[in-house]
Amino acid sequence: MMGQFGFRKIDSSFTPVAGEYYRIIEIVSTDATVTVTSVNGDSLSSELLVQGTKLYGLFSAVSVSGASDVVIAYIA
Repeated sequence: MMGQFGFRKIDSSFTPVAGEYYRIIEIVSTDATVTVTSVNGDSLSSELLVQGTKLYGLFSAVSVSGASDVVIAYIA
């Protein structure tokens, strides 16, 4: 089951939690410029994604760069 460990609301003021990993990243603001570090496969750097986009995988880091950018990151 996804999301059983909760989630983090990530905005430009988010402070990363050491050792935390994420399974799904969902864009909740109108759009967001997102950087994600993937454990396996490709990572994304400053990619503009539209609202409702979901990224699936195992991510060790997630950040957004815009002041109004918001994503939900489900903890693995």
